[in-house]
Amino acid sequence: MLTRIIAFFLSFTTLFSALWGLCFGGMNENIQKESNIMPDTWAAVDGLGRTLPLAGEVKEKDKTKFVGMFYWIWHTNFAQRYEALNATEILSEHPEILYDFESPLWPEHEDGRPYYWNKPLYGYYRDTDEYVLRKHAELIADAGVDVIIFDCTNGTYTWDESYEKLFEVFEKARVDGVNVPKVAFMLPFNDGSDTTVSLKNLYERIYSKGRYEDLWFYWDGKPLIMAHSSGLDLTDKTERDIYRFFTFRQNEPTYFCKDKSYMNKTWGWCSDYPQTKFGKSLSGKVEQMCVSVAQNAANGALVAMNAEDEVQGRSFVKGNYSYSFKKGNETVTADKNTENSLLYGLNFQQQWDNAIACDPDFVFVTGWNEWIAGRWKEWQGTRNAFPDQFSDEYSRDIEPADGILKDHYYYQLVANIRRFKGISDKTIEENGEKTYYHYTGSTVKRISDAWQGLSYTSDTMRNDFVKAQVKNDKENITFKIYTKENISPKGNAWMRIFIDTDQSGVSPGWEGFEYIINRENAGEKTLTVEKSTGGWNFEKTGEAQYTVIGNEMTVTVPVSALGLSENVHFNFKLSDNMQTDGDVMDFYKNGDVAPGGRFMFVY
Repeated sequence: MLTRIIAFFLSFTTLFSALWGLCFGGMNENIQKESNIMPDTWAAVDGLGRTLPLAGEVKEKDKTKFVGMFYWIWHTNFAQRYEALNATEILSEHPEILYDFESPLWPEHEDGRPYYWNKPLYGYYRDTDEYVLRKHAELIADAGVDVIIFDCTNGTYTWDESYEKLFEVFEKARVDGVNVPKVAFMLPFNDGSDTTVSLKNLYERIYSKGRYEDLWFYWDGKPLIMAHSSGLDLTDKTERDIYRFFTFRQNEPTYFCKDKSYMNKTWGWCSDYPQTKFGKSLSGKVEQMCVSVAQNAANGALVAMNAEDEVQGRSFVKGNYSYSFKKGNETVTADKNTENSLLYGLNFQQQWDNAIACDPDFVFVTGWNEWIAGRWKEWQGTRNAFPDQFSDEYSRDIEPADGILKDHYYYQLVANIRRFKGISDKTIEENGEKTYYHYTGSTVKRISDAWQGLSYTSDTMRNDFVKAQVKNDKENITFKIYTKENISPKGNAWMRIFIDTDQSGVSPGWEGFEYIINRENAGEKTLTVEKSTGGWNFEKTGEAQYTVIGNEMTVTVPVSALGLSENVHFNFKLSDNMQTDGDVMDFYKNGDVAPGGRFMFVY
């Protein structure tokens, strides 16, 4: 009877929310325009020359497919206790101490002391840093991820301070138009007391109070939680309410288990290739599968990432696997013999190919931002062991890095999510002009402590792009660019337009762009149009006319200055207040860009 009452209440709440939205939804313009911001229609060329699939190249959007991302909210806890130590940097200077736990060249000798495998793009941040959380909200949303799943598998740690700040920032991003991923939790890998304590903590702090309900991820009609329910005492009212409130999927710890049936109600988080099919029915339908960047495994067993065996790192494959992509007029094939093979995500791609072929309802990706692993005297037979993360090759994070991995894995993720879920084929026209929307508030002011002894500050948002419109009259292309507030006076790196006219990638350019408008300081009425001669080197090809009135800038560019004919096709990007010319990674950190990162609007 109680279950029916709860179900009725939840259905009534959903109906009331829908009616409220119909009556008052227009009161928040940004939320209303969330549907007009369509990241899966954006183009991109990554740093390896791989291009994202667009509409017509993959299937139509399938709304029955979902992607989850493993996400870590433990950094603030460790940052309050430790200085950031980078294993890659230490071992690059002292490779001889790889298996020597006691060496005085290691800065600290506490068993289990966390080390970074390398430096994140946003530095050694705390996950209470609002600037970083906002960047994560957009990056993960733009990739097409539906839910981030917090790692709370250690003891009773649920990292309350960190998820509270994330909820706050994601809710603000949602109001600003970001289709933020929903949230769920993964608890310990058993039905013991730690799981029960964590369940009660989360239920009492969040779910029973309906806090941040718009951010909850639902599965089978209830909020999802990856945890074992068999340890709950159903004679206890609170534990009975918890049992009835969630959709439970008990989390499988091992990478090597056999396929599970629907009756098991079990999901995985990391799996050896060919990955386990979780929730497989008699008809062959699969509910969930895992895709991971790398696995701390070798020869069918769990090992440390720095074990002497052939650990399954980023460039590991089973068999003679390879994959190919077009780069200019050439077909590039990546395999384990490719120079710098770790950049190409062979392990990741082999798992994605298998998952897409099996076509599950839900793909669980490991992972976004783990970054650290304890250094242990001995673990699984390895001395001076780093169990989960160790180096550029032997790590499994997708979040862009400050080192050689850059954002390669991010765009590989985006491409495969598009292959798995499909792409919407939608464009917006207003008054005969192609129209493109973007988020407000993308680059918030940063003032945050980081790991002990570090802090980060920046304040580079100047002109906040909200919309662009483009029209072509055969002789000229006209851009109308709108910002949230009045456009600032002219300054360095002011109101630039990057243009990609050669989607084949044959012609020389800078990071996929052949042309830039307003690289140098603007004139009173004109902007310089330049073509890349290769990299961040340009030659003038013409001038564009422009006007600025309030928050609207109109730029008129001769088609001839862009080397285009009557059949006009191009991609473009808006940028303001770039801090480091020639560094594409600056797009992630400074000023405002629309769309974010390497993404481009398609005209």
